[in-house]
Amino acid sequence: MDSDTFFLELPKVELHAHLNGSLSQATMLQLKRFHADSGLEDKTNAFFDEFQIGAGDTRNLTDCFQVFNIAHSLTSTPEALTIATRLTLQEFQDDGCCYLELRSTPKETPHMTKVQYIETLVKAIQKSSLHLTMITRLIVSINRKSSITEAEEIAKLTVEYYKKHPDVIVGIELSGDPMAGTFQSFVPALTQARNAGLKVTLHCGEVCNPVEVMEMLKFKPDRLGHGTCIHPKYGGTEETWETLCKLKIPVEVCLTSNVNTKSTPDYESHHFKVFYDAEIPTIICTDDKGVFSTSLSQEYQICVKTFSLTSSQTARLALNACQYVFADNVRKTLNDKLLNFIGKHSL
Repeated sequence: MDSDTFFLELPKVELHAHLNGSLSQATMLQLKRFHADSGLEDKTNAFFDEFQIGAGDTRNLTDCFQVFNIAHSLTSTPEALTIATRLTLQEFQDDGCCYLELRSTPKETPHMTKVQYIETLVKAIQKSSLHLTMITRLIVSINRKSSITEAEEIAKLTVEYYKKHPDVIVGIELSGDPMAGTFQSFVPALTQARNAGLKVTLHCGEVCNPVEVMEMLKFKPDRLGHGTCIHPKYGGTEETWETLCKLKIPVEVCLTSNVNTKSTPDYESHHFKVFYDAEIPTIICTDDKGVFSTSLSQEYQICVKTFSLTSSQTARLALNACQYVFADNVRKTLNDKLLNFIGKHSL
């Protein structure tokens, strides 16, 4: 089996994928055509120039959040959101994903309410499950730019729809511009969701802020996203690193995203290696495959090439990721799929 085929056929779980950041060029073009056919105003004529961010791009992390406005404007109606979800799920399956936790922030638009936004995502995921073999679950996002009132509203809606659709909604997350808001202000909303049975994942340490990182670690979320500035070598402290090593909270790492947003200077310097060597549960993810023009297969390939992992180590990474999915009832199915792959290829 050649290298490209191996990474494509490796059954993979994607645990950190933002819907609007995962829209491919093909999906966005289809959404633009939908807007034109529906008579909706299109403000995205420059998206080819503005949406994708490559390794040589000069934009920083804050600038990157601005490009999401383009995707948001293309998914502002229930119909467009449905199309975006359906096409994105298909692309993840085509890339060899056997399980996906898609995440998105409920938005109020001129064409739908937050309630309609969540309902649309749930229905799109349920409908896609009828013809896809990939299992998909939903994580509802709270944006750090949200007010306390809005965050609590989203948490309440998430709990409500989790009770109605526990087969779809599995978690809640805090994400967005790491320079906006404070973690402590969102603790009541996140706690409300956690007490209702939802799993919690937090974008943590995207910028140097050891005080907030410690607050997040002490909250003991089920997973962390990125975790860039936790080790002292990367802007963390001995305390933040020792705490993570003690708690062993799984971390969703996104190599290309971190390099392209300048959170990490290059792949060789990425914090994946210190996490992996310290046996911190580490899950390879894409973050925003459309924005950063990547795929989960490509992220695995980059990781393996950069850190000289063997095929067996690679397969074990994918197998270990199955232990940290938020949908407990599918874990055995995913384990069996990976073990069959490992056995078939004598890894």
